[in-house]
Amino acid sequence: MLTPKHLTVAIGLLTAVLVTPLAAAPFAYISNQLDDSVSVIDTLSGKVVDTIAVHGKPAGVAVSPDGGKVYVSTPEAKGFAVIDTKQRTVIAKVHVSEGSLGIAVSPDGRRIYVADWYNNTVSVVDTDSLKVTDTIVVGQSPSGLMVSPNSRWLYVANRIDNSVSKIDTQKMAVVKTVQVGEHPFGLTLDTRGDRLYVANVKSDDVTVIETAVMKAIATVKVNMLPYATALALNDSRLFVTNQDDGSVSVIDTETLKEIALIPVGDKPEGIGTNPDDRYVYVANWFDSNVSVIDARNLKVINTIKTGEGSRAFGQFFSTQ
Repeated sequence: MLTPKHLTVAIGLLTAVLVTPLAAAPFAYISNQLDDSVSVIDTLSGKVVDTIAVHGKPAGVAVSPDGGKVYVSTPEAKGFAVIDTKQRTVIAKVHVSEGSLGIAVSPDGRRIYVADWYNNTVSVVDTDSLKVTDTIVVGQSPSGLMVSPNSRWLYVANRIDNSVSKIDTQKMAVVKTVQVGEHPFGLTLDTRGDRLYVANVKSDDVTVIETAVMKAIATVKVNMLPYATALALNDSRLFVTNQDDGSVSVIDTETLKEIALIPVGDKPEGIGTNPDDRYVYVANWFDSNVSVIDARNLKVINTIKTGEGSRAFGQFFSTQ
């Protein structure tokens, strides 16, 4: 028979079991460029649970490895905003340069990288001081950024040059540049850092690069104006947003063939995979919402209303 004391302990333990998964739920931070805001989506409920004001036409998104900070590029404010995910408020605004767009955080949590669309550079920002420590000259109109799992290499899509550069983050210098399709924009690395997938907006295809030698090993045709990419299901499927026909192409990464075309909202742009590795979130610019795709059955299972002009360009999932 349970005494009142034992009953209290039992209820406390049950409450902890029930609450803990909810506290650890991943959240998607979706930049809404026309609203000057970021929508916070609770992936368990499938609903927007908060909206954070971010001025300067927010576009790119990156999340610290511990999930405590979200960095949002603000082109009109010439830098980026720092969001504290516990407070869900902007705690700092960092001035970088006039064309801030693509943004990424190193997996070791030490650096933030910001691509300057106009000045053809990547700024390196220390995460503790939030000061620019280096500026690296790259190709014309750098956009998408990706950092290798070991934080050693930074990859940059140079849109106007039709190329991707590999930067040594110890030397802070470009070590190799490879030609890809026309107007590369979004980048995705596999979990081992061996393959880089490049969405080429103008040539309507995806270039696959072997990162060790920086050599293009395949080109996969997709649909109209591919913008960004994301991997799911243990890197077995690549999802590509096609801006001009409101769809997402699905590529089998073993055969490197398109296996499906999924209708989503109007003008899909940013795309990211939930940490569960199954559900893929797509920001639809013209519809101001997010489509959620089940990577197993390749169907849209939910559409979530966000703010006006949703872009979410980058890695936008956080555990807080």
